[in-house]
Amino acid sequence: MRLDSALSGAGATYEHKIITIEHVLPQNPKPGSVWLQWFPDAEEREAWTHRLGNLVLLAKTKNSQAGNYDFDKKKTTYFQVKGGVTPFALTSQVMNAPTWTPQVLQQRQQESVAVLARLWKL
Repeated sequence: MRLDSALSGAGATYEHKIITIEHVLPQNPKPGSVWLQWFPDAEEREAWTHRLGNLVLLAKTKNSQAGNYDFDKKKTTYFQVKGGVTPFALTSQVMNAPTWTPQVLQQRQQESVAVLARLWKL
């Protein structure tokens, strides 16, 4: 939530009762999914699954709808909210990504760590 707040210009407010963390690249992708095309190497896929660059915030009600959907379906099914966009800066970044490949995750990871390093003066 600190990263999300920093990305939103420190103006984020969280009015959801429960905020959860969602893995964009799912922990258990379905056979034949686009995830296995983008991450064919199981070790590389596992290495990216739980890293900061792959994580977003969702209200619990949205996360309960989450699954191992392919990327496009995830974006339209629960990263968007009815009548607008997600209130979470981390999650809205996903909406602008046409794919979710190792290269996208690498860039997002580096940017996220840089924001936190500045924020915490590391």
